[in-house]
Amino acid sequence: EARRAREVERRKNPKTPADFEILYNELEQWRIQETQRIEVGEMSMEDKQNARYQLLLKEVKLVQTIDKLKASAQKDIKTEAIVKELEFMSKPKLWELSDGTVKEVITPENSRAKELSELYHGLNLPNLRVDERLDVLLHVKWTVKEFETKLAKELIELIDREADLLNRGRKEKALEGLRKRIIRCFLEIIRDPRCNPEAQRLVKPVPI
Repeated sequence: EARRAREVERRKNPKTPADFEILYNELEQWRIQETQRIEVGEMSMEDKQNARYQLLLKEVKLVQTIDKLKASAQKDIKTEAIVKELEFMSKPKLWELSDGTVKEVITPENSRAKELSELYHGLNLPNLRVDERLDVLLHVKWTVKEFETKLAKELIELIDREADLLNRGRKEKALEGLRKRIIRCFLEIIRDPRCNPEAQRLVKPVPI
């Protein structure tokens, strides 16, 4: 019963490549069965042609649904991996004392990594009021101003652009593309050891 429940869950909420392979295979089996049913059915040629066309429309719609689920799952996996990456950089150091005990020590580098991590999460918060969003943008802007890198300058320009659009009353939908650029740019800054020394500890950063 537990196995059956897991199989049902894999189809309702697919996450892994294996889950999606199952869906695509089952879709193909369904298509073959429906095609055979049409071909052996007692229908006129015109009705068969129409049935084939309707089947094609259904197949296309189902493929699109699976593709959307796959894109959503990949996005969730990437988001989770980035969160773990930020937590790893913010984690306190473990120092062994002379008596053999281990103590957590928060270094200035850890504090900087944690600050940048919190700002990153702030940029990703949904449904903020305009004043709250502007406050987050301002904090990010003043934080990156001390970094004399090309990316930092680019990010400041993007932040100023969003702030201007917000003050002009632009809707969130119109700002989606700009906000993605801001988040992507800020994540690249967090991964730059010149801006965040703890980034040196990253062995294989998650692809953006």
